[in-house]
Amino acid sequence: MPGKRPSDFDDIETIFARRRPQPPPQPEERTAPQPRGVSTYGLDSMQEIHDGAAYYGGAPAPAPRRRKKHRLLRFLVGLLIVALLAVLVGGIASVLLAQMPRTDQPLGVRRANCATVLICGTDEGGQRTDTMLLLYIDRNAGVLRLLSLPRDTMVNRTSAVPKLNGAYWANGAGEAGMDSLLDFVRDLIGYRPDGYLLIDLDCFQELIDKMGGVTFTVPMDMVYDDPAQNLHIDLKAGRQRLNGQQSMWLMRYRSGYAMADLQRVQVQREFVAEAMAQWTGPAGLFRVPGALRLLSRNTQTDLSYRNLCWIALSIVKCGTGSLESNTLPGEPATVNGGAYYVENRAAAAALIDEKYNPYETEITANDLHPYGY
Repeated sequence: MPGKRPSDFDDIETIFARRRPQPPPQPEERTAPQPRGVSTYGLDSMQEIHDGAAYYGGAPAPAPRRRKKHRLLRFLVGLLIVALLAVLVGGIASVLLAQMPRTDQPLGVRRANCATVLICGTDEGGQRTDTMLLLYIDRNAGVLRLLSLPRDTMVNRTSAVPKLNGAYWANGAGEAGMDSLLDFVRDLIGYRPDGYLLIDLDCFQELIDKMGGVTFTVPMDMVYDDPAQNLHIDLKAGRQRLNGQQSMWLMRYRSGYAMADLQRVQVQREFVAEAMAQWTGPAGLFRVPGALRLLSRNTQTDLSYRNLCWIALSIVKCGTGSLESNTLPGEPATVNGGAYYVENRAAAAALIDEKYNPYETEITANDLHPYGY
C-alpha cells in the first residue's frame, strides 16, 4: 500500500511542537561511593541534624543563648578610666602648683631644693605638743630624714615647767603659740624651720582611716587607762593593721617603756616612717589628694596648698626606703625636782649640721641656745 501523504494539519503540529519549550534533560542519577565508617543519611536524617535532634536524643535543640550586653561592666570600666584621668589631671596640676616652703627668717644661703617642716601632734586637750618631728627634705639628693624632739626637752622659758611641749599653750596657742614654738625649736637646732603642721587627735585619726590604716609591728602589749584624759589603750604586740584610733593609742602610749618618753619618741618616729612608706605606694597615691584636702581644712599650718603639694611630691620622688631618723642628742636629767631631757649641744650641732642643715652656713654648738645662753 502506498504511504499516506502527510496533511497540512500534520505540518502545522510539527511546527508548533518544535516551538514549545522543552524541559531540560534530567542528568543521570549517580550514587557516589561511600567511604568505610561513614553513614548514609536520608533527607529526614539531615533535617534532624540541622534541627539538632540528633544530638539531643530526638528532642529539638535549645534556642541559642543571646549574648548579654555588659552595660554595668562597661560603665564600671568607664568610671575607672574617668577616675584615673582625674588623678592624672590632679597630679599634673599638683606638679604645676607645687612650691617649696621658705621661712621669712633664713639663716643664710639655702641649699637648692632643701626645706624643713615641723610636724606636731597635740594631746587630748589640745594644749601640749606631745609629738614633735622635724621633717628634712633634700629633693636633689633624694633624701628624707626625721628628727624627734622629745616633749620634755628643757628650753629657755620663764614658766614653772620650762619644757618644749608646753611652749605652744603657754604662749597663747593658735598662730601665736606655734610662732613661739618655732622660736624655741630654732634655739635647739640653730635655724627656724620653713613651716609647721599642727595636727590634733581627731584629725590624726581621720587621716589614718582615710589612708586605709597602717600596718605596723606593735613592740609590746599596751594596756593603759586614764579616765581623767578619757584615754583607754588596749593593743596587743605583733604586726597588725592599725586603724585611726589604734594608731592614736600607739602614739600616746609610754607608761610601759623602760625609757618612757624616749622610747615613745622612737616608736612614733618608726610609725611615721612606716606610714609614709605605705602611703606613697601605688595603693596610697589614689588617697593622697583627699588627705591633702583633709590636712588643709582641719590642721593648723602656715603652709599653703602649694607647699603641701611640694612636700607630698618630694616624698614620692625621694622615696621612703632609705628614710633615716634620729633623736635630738641629749640625756634625761632631774632639774629642780622635775624630769627633763637636756640637749647635748656639741653632739646636737654635729648631727644637725651633717644631716639636717638646709643652709650652706655651718651650724656649731655656739649657734644653739636652748637655755638662753
